[in-house]
Amino acid sequence: MSADIHVVEELDSLRDAHRRLRLKLMQRTALGLLLGMAALYLLALSQRDAHPAWGLVSAFAEAAMVGAIADWFAVVALFRHPMGIPIWHTAIIPNSKDDIGRNLGEFVENHFITEEAVLKRLRAANPAGLLSAWLLAPGTAPRLGRIAAKAAEKILASADDAEIGRVLRTAASRQLGELDVSAVAGSLADLLLAERKHQELLDGVLEGMTDYLADESNEPRVADFFIEVFGIDSAIIKAALRASAPRVLGSLQQSIIKVRNAADHPLRAKFDSWVKDFVLRLKADPDWQDNISRYQREMLASAQVEALLDNLWQTVKGRLQEDLRRDDPALGRQFSMLFRKIGETLTADAGLGEWLNQAVESGSAQLIRRYRGEAGKFIEAQLTQWTKSEMSERIELAIGRDLQFIRINGTLVGGLVGVAIYAVNYFAAHIR
Repeated sequence: MSADIHVVEELDSLRDAHRRLRLKLMQRTALGLLLGMAALYLLALSQRDAHPAWGLVSAFAEAAMVGAIADWFAVVALFRHPMGIPIWHTAIIPNSKDDIGRNLGEFVENHFITEEAVLKRLRAANPAGLLSAWLLAPGTAPRLGRIAAKAAEKILASADDAEIGRVLRTAASRQLGELDVSAVAGSLADLLLAERKHQELLDGVLEGMTDYLADESNEPRVADFFIEVFGIDSAIIKAALRASAPRVLGSLQQSIIKVRNAADHPLRAKFDSWVKDFVLRLKADPDWQDNISRYQREMLASAQVEALLDNLWQTVKGRLQEDLRRDDPALGRQFSMLFRKIGETLTADAGLGEWLNQAVESGSAQLIRRYRGEAGKFIEAQLTQWTKSEMSERIELAIGRDLQFIRINGTLVGGLVGVAIYAVNYFAAHIR
């Protein structure tokens, strides 16, 4: 920002220097014309007896000098005392500096900053259309996305990690504590039942059991499992069970295959009944809900979950910073897409555009009503900070060059008037 201000100041300085040069050139032109008339006047006086026409030239030059000096006095009197002499009603602009500031402020306030004038320009400008066209212009959205990403990077770097982490941890813990896990689980189970996902789960289990039982290396493990479950101590029964394991496993495998291949198998209907009963208890059984709530509270109070919540902000911030350090961050692309989407929406939705225009108009009207009186005071205060010489110099640089044409025109017009007066006097004398 400071670099931009420096550039603006440099441009203002160059512009003032250019204006000052043009003003000096016109002042010298007007002065040169006056000196030329003086030289012509002296020449005409020296040659008056040589020919009557020199009298006409003398009258022209004399009146031109009078006109030039009078207009020089009038122009100079606007900005300073002519020749430094404090003549009455000279140096008008510097002596009227405060009045000029007050009158200029009132003029701008009463004739420019009015609701009617501003709202008329806003309606003609169509802010929503301008914003949409600007957002959809090539390069605008990507540039805004990069700017937004840079801003986000700076905001992250300056953020109070401890405070944000505490707020985020508290909010996450409260939301997780208020979450009705029973209701969520029940809704999820209802969805799975509606899409018969539980039967697909059963199919997966049955397929896994079939594969396990088909593997001969698992026969000893299965036999040992039954021996342990039933508490068999007899060596004869153990031997008989191990000997019959292949047939038992084969029979069990065939039974499982029948269940898996038959969509209407009674076991599937029984499984449906078990799952539905489970879902009903999950959603309506107070004991189940109390147990789930207790498990939920215990989980949130566990050291692992507390550590996870404590590191939540650092994890999120680290991921964001890692992305923002890239040449083309994903967050910047998302911002870019958002800005472009806003432009497309404004173009497609006439109602939204009209709402935005009305909002701008309404906000502008409120600002005008609230601060209109401040505009005149601001202008007056700014001009009050200028010294009399600064005020005079600024206005002279702005209009002084054009005022020099008054001196030039006064010289020429004065000369023509002098010729006219000379001609009237000449003919009046000869008619008599």
